[in-house]
Amino acid sequence: MIWYILIILLIILLTWILLGPVILRLNSDRNQYQLMLPGVIKASVVPSQDLIHIRGWIFFVPFRLDLSKLKKGKGRRKGEEKKKRKKTRKRSGSLRMIRSIPDAFQIRRLWLDLDTDDFMLNVWLIPSFSALNTHRNIQMQVNFDGQLFMDMDLRTQIASLLWLIIRNR
Repeated sequence: MIWYILIILLIILLTWILLGPVILRLNSDRNQYQLMLPGVIKASVVPSQDLIHIRGWIFFVPFRLDLSKLKKGKGRRKGEEKKKRKKTRKRSGSLRMIRSIPDAFQIRRLWLDLDTDDFMLNVWLIPSFSALNTHRNIQMQVNFDGQLFMDMDLRTQIASLLWLIIRNR
């Protein structure tokens, strides 16, 4: 009986991982950069003076990863040589997959206030940002003050990304 309960719980967990929302939140004003699958995993990039730290939770168990203290992997020895691989041609499905990637993502919110420090580029960006502002969740503007602000909430599902890969193979 316990095995049936464990198998049902495992199936529910795998279904949630495949069909649950994967959320990417970026906010440059608050230095908040997060990737999460609610209830399963949450990872935040925390900028610091040294480099950056990754802080996260997997099934409510916290972890912290300091990228500046990680040891670099061992390189090749002097005697070892790199193996040669045969060149293969890529199929045309990869181009179709690249064109259909935006269909797998939903933009819940995108606010962008941008200054490129190039006057002419800023002027050229104004009409294109105005054309993109027709969506109610997207607000993009150009400033000439040297400020940069981005607030983005992007969502997708792992199942939709897998279906995209399978469909374009």
